[in-house]
Amino acid sequence: MDFITQDILQELHKQMLPEGEAFNVPAGGIYDKYIHAKSLIKTKAFNDALSIQYSMIPDNPFFTEDDATNWERRLGIIGNGDMSLGDRKAQILQKMAYPGTNLYRSSAEYLQAQLQLAGYNVYVYENRFFPGPVTKTPGEVLGLPVGDAAYNDFDYGEVEYNETYADAGVTLIANYIEEEKDADFVIGSNYRSTFFIAGATITTFANIDAARKDNFRQLILQLKPAQTVGFLFVNYV
Repeated sequence: MDFITQDILQELHKQMLPEGEAFNVPAGGIYDKYIHAKSLIKTKAFNDALSIQYSMIPDNPFFTEDDATNWERRLGIIGNGDMSLGDRKAQILQKMAYPGTNLYRSSAEYLQAQLQLAGYNVYVYENRFFPGPVTKTPGEVLGLPVGDAAYNDFDYGEVEYNETYADAGVTLIANYIEEEKDADFVIGSNYRSTFFIAGATITTFANIDAARKDNFRQLILQLKPAQTVGFLFVNYV
């Protein structure tokens, strides 16, 4: 429904009057001025009510940057003026709908669905491989002939021994929005509580707008079980 103008409402008022000489409305007359004043009040009330409705849920073209800022503040979402309004609306909608009634909120499928609902083209993979089941390090997942290195945008011969995950573009997410604070998180020898966030296949890197990096990490921290740690195969572009 679009906003209404005073002229339209005034004309509708006149059309609803009974027929007959007693209800004739000469232009510029007293009754015409009364209808004009009354339609101004009704127009403002109607448009104000419609504006409130449009600002309540980011599912319409009238939802503004100011509306997004207000909802980010209410929902505790990191505000970022460099993000597009479409991206901001997507993450607000996701937060409004969370947690819903899903009983399996600790699953990789649920985490993936929520991230995609917020506008991130990523996929979530459990660290559980067969036969076994067994867990793997990022290097093992990517098929690299090194122990601690991981793979980003270079060819197989270019990865050297003693490189770290961070050197190769793989980052951790455990407890912090700030990437550098999680860089030294020690997982130990047990990888059962880890998972991977990557592209359409587990060996590909997903691309995410660099302006959304903090929001992306914030959302993962809100969604993932507290004891789990994620390996992010992500390029921020």
